[in-house]
Amino acid sequence: MTKAIEQQLIDNISLILKKSLTADATLADLRDKKKAGFEAIFNKEAGFSCSDNNFQPYVEEIADDLLHWQANKEQQQLLIPLVKKIEKLFTVLARFEQSHSD
Repeated sequence: MTKAIEQQLIDNISLILKKSLTADATLADLRDKKKAGFEAIFNKEAGFSCSDNNFQPYVEEIADDLLHWQANKEQQQLLIPLVKKIEKLFTVLARFEQSHSD
């Protein structure tokens, strides 16, 4: 069971990484056009330690969380915040893609 969960987490983070690279490129373009002046993608209550106006730092954080969980698999309580962060990233990336698709 743990192996299946681990593979699903890896697959989800890989997908988020790909989507975030595209989203960050779009954000850079929007900033060049002065259309993206926000300071952070997520507010402090979202559960992330980092705060940035690009997606990459958030992806790095969940990748670090995955590594921490992999090293401490007996601590199942580490899994819940990781999954919640993944869900939040998927949701925001999907909304962003939808609002900026051609």
